[in-house]
Amino acid sequence: MRAELTAFAVEKVDGGQTLNLRGVIDENADLAFFTELHGTVVVILRLVRRITSYGVRCWIEAIRSVPEDAKLDFVECPPPVIDQVNMISGFLGSGVVSSFYAPMACTSCGHEMDALLSVDACRAAGHRVPPVTCPKCNAMMEVDDLEEQYLLFVREG
Repeated sequence: MRAELTAFAVEKVDGGQTLNLRGVIDENADLAFFTELHGTVVVILRLVRRITSYGVRCWIEAIRSVPEDAKLDFVECPPPVIDQVNMISGFLGSGVVSSFYAPMACTSCGHEMDALLSVDACRAAGHRVPPVTCPKCNAMMEVDDLEEQYLLFVREG
């Protein structure tokens, strides 16, 4: 059962115009779907749990195979994906991130969570995380990482 939780899977929605990716991107991840994409495609990454070093290499090779007429919009990118976007030039090919999760912590009550943010909202907030309120105590939360480094991709886009 444990292997099934981490297995990589792609669910195609709307005739393949929306893709839900989930699991671990590693040596077993089948990324061949990238070669079949055309037009605007929304790629939901919310359920990608981890990317191994071998998975990064496979991902880069696959993203290079995306046809030129495909426009990829990456949404709900979790922290493991954002870490790779910030570290590896060309990790998304010509695709763009529209929304992502940022690790947040409340200094008042200690609650931690990943907050879904839009890139546009961060740019409008001066390339910073806009205010996030703690759902437990209503205090303002802070990025549980080095904010400037975590949002590097926001400034570069």
